[in-house]
Amino acid sequence: MDVLIPLPSPEDGERALGIFERLMNQAGDGSHHLVIVVQGIGGPALSHFRYMQKGDLIVHVSEDWALEFCHLLAAAISGSLSGGFVMRTRTDAGTESICGWRITHGDTKPLSRSEVFDAYCHNPTTGETFGPEPGVEYKDAPAIH
Repeated sequence: MDVLIPLPSPEDGERALGIFERLMNQAGDGSHHLVIVVQGIGGPALSHFRYMQKGDLIVHVSEDWALEFCHLLAAAISGSLSGGFVMRTRTDAGTESICGWRITHGDTKPLSRSEVFDAYCHNPTTGETFGPEPGVEYKDAPAIH
């Protein structure tokens, strides 16, 4: 069965693009990988987007992926779906970090570093906890709404 998501309004689309732009503007230099998961009808819908940023230069792999990411974000912020997204960043200096946001009731809520850590180091199905990825820093997410 396919996962169904409601068609977002043009206003939700504009709002999602604004959030996406603020996210990219605050990300800083590095190689970034965004992943969004939205609970649709019939299960979760997932999209991802990769890009690199150095100063004012932003290079991305696929415009289609950016549009798909923004479409899911727009559907989630319409208020009818819940979900979340994370950003993993690798810098030229070799550091790696992860931060994330929850989407509820049409708004993005930044996750604290402990919430991101818990999401990455906890199996929600079994309740099992496991160690963090070596060398990864879990960070507080900035406000982007």
